[in-house]
Amino acid sequence: MMHLMKLELKKIHLLQYIFISFIAIIFSMFFICVALNDVSNHADTFENTFRVVQMIFAFIYVIFFSVLVSAMVISEYNNKTILLMFTYPVDRKKMMLSKLMVITIFMAVSMLIGYVCCSLFIIWTDYQFDWIYGDFSVGVLKNWISAALSSIIVFCCLGLWTFVAGMAKKSVAVTIVSSIIFICLRQIVITAGERNQENVWMVLGAVIISLAALQYTFTKKIMQID
Repeated sequence: MMHLMKLELKKIHLLQYIFISFIAIIFSMFFICVALNDVSNHADTFENTFRVVQMIFAFIYVIFFSVLVSAMVISEYNNKTILLMFTYPVDRKKMMLSKLMVITIFMAVSMLIGYVCCSLFIIWTDYQFDWIYGDFSVGVLKNWISAALSSIIVFCCLGLWTFVAGMAKKSVAVTIVSSIIFICLRQIVITAGERNQENVWMVLGAVIISLAALQYTFTKKIMQID
């Protein structure tokens, strides 16, 4: 599996995606700065500010995930190159799983770095300009860590759902559009439950749905292709 993942890394232009991730983090910091500067009377809190980061990351990284899926998987079906790869004496599931693991690990690491950078930026801006109501504490940091890890898992699951949706029609457009639909679905579920972020049951549910959907896709959409 590691050998297949190394081959996938050689095939893609990883540096350009690292650059895109870097630009995404800079954009997130800029948006945070604008949002905090527009809040009157320093009424925003650390929790609300971090939720803004989560919402920004949902749109940026889930869509980014779908773009990588389109580039590394769906486009190979459209170009028929995947059919040539399937003639190699390598298990199809392992081949496809290696692609998804490369994408998922890259996105998870990118989001983790993004959360660290944005969190440090929030703390620094509050220290310099006192834009946020209340004082930063260890309790706030613990909540941030829990929220960040939960959202990373959920966003990666949503990204995997775009793979499932894209494989249904072998369509790049469906893959990317589905990412927007899944982001909106997440927001609706959280709002309907009067929550500010995912709880453990939502995270567990997202993981279970992802595993079931992947199993179905691997069985029906990959193994039956000749």
